[in-house]
Amino acid sequence: MSTRIAGYDFARSLAAFGLVVANFSHSVEHTSFYLLASLVQGGAIATFLVLGGISVSLLAQRGRITNDAHGFTDSRKRLIRRAAFLLVVGICCSSIWQSNFLCFFSICIAIGALLLPVSNRWLWSFVLIFALIWVVLAFLMFDYYKVIDEFSRYWKALQEGDPWTVEGIVFRVYLYGFHLIFSWAAFLLIGMWLGRQDVHFRRVRRNVFFGGIVALVLACAYWLLIRYVWVPSRPSLADLPSTSSVLLQFTPLNIFAMCGTAALIIGGSFMLTERYPDAKWTRPFVATGQLALTLYIAHLIVGRGILEGLGFLENQTFPFAIGSAVIFCICAVIFSHFWRKRFERGPLEWGIRRITG
Repeated sequence: MSTRIAGYDFARSLAAFGLVVANFSHSVEHTSFYLLASLVQGGAIATFLVLGGISVSLLAQRGRITNDAHGFTDSRKRLIRRAAFLLVVGICCSSIWQSNFLCFFSICIAIGALLLPVSNRWLWSFVLIFALIWVVLAFLMFDYYKVIDEFSRYWKALQEGDPWTVEGIVFRVYLYGFHLIFSWAAFLLIGMWLGRQDVHFRRVRRNVFFGGIVALVLACAYWLLIRYVWVPSRPSLADLPSTSSVLLQFTPLNIFAMCGTAALIIGGSFMLTERYPDAKWTRPFVATGQLALTLYIAHLIVGRGILEGLGFLENQTFPFAIGSAVIFCICAVIFSHFWRKRFERGPLEWGIRRITG
């Protein structure tokens, strides 16, 4: 009998949709939608990481309850193997889409595995430490976009040679996310804390949902204040289009906003699946969440591959990008629904369990 919690799977499907929309519209230059695009992509990644942390805690739940050191060791080994599997898959996918998040997700899983036995107080201490390290690193490289432009020239030189050298692989990891590892690890540790709470209590589920709303509203108010009040009042900064985005991305309130988005998605998914536990319209979304890893790889290979083959991947209009993402998501829901009628797990989900235990 399956012990999966439907709310988690429903939330995972929404996070997958968010990543598809963000990746399909990556080349769209539509600055008016910056805040929306940031919330969609950042919220989707944060939701995946929080759900990953929840999964880490649930995997080690028996060892934590019984305080069994052997149980923690066994869970840690299994998580390390899964992190290694995701790292290999992520490196392979980086030749298709350099910004795929699997490499850094795997590193965060490994960090979570190492911190399995620590108490809730220490979990929150590490959240604070990782957040502060991330902010310090971010401000040390405040001219982030200029750095990216310089590194992109070097990346093109590597592509003309052999990007599968050790130098090429390390460069991809360094350029596309080394500074994100700390903030992402903070998201995962928050998920580990949430995974230790008893979500069967209605009070816990409602606190997650409404806490997410409060955090998101406060973070959006901060962004609006920076974007339309603080920056315009300083002529030296008003001409820099990335100033407000940098001030949003590279401050602790970024973590606040993304955690709020994740809490809103997860809490809302709990409430929906609680209110409509056997509804026919929720089942396909739950199935989609159970195949999230397979669908993430499929949208990189199949979805973006088709658009690139047709010459529609670059220089898209905003409606075309959103329309393509919606079509892929509809196909993903239909595929997941019928796949789960015949099989217990998705192809990659089956593979990772088969290989790593």
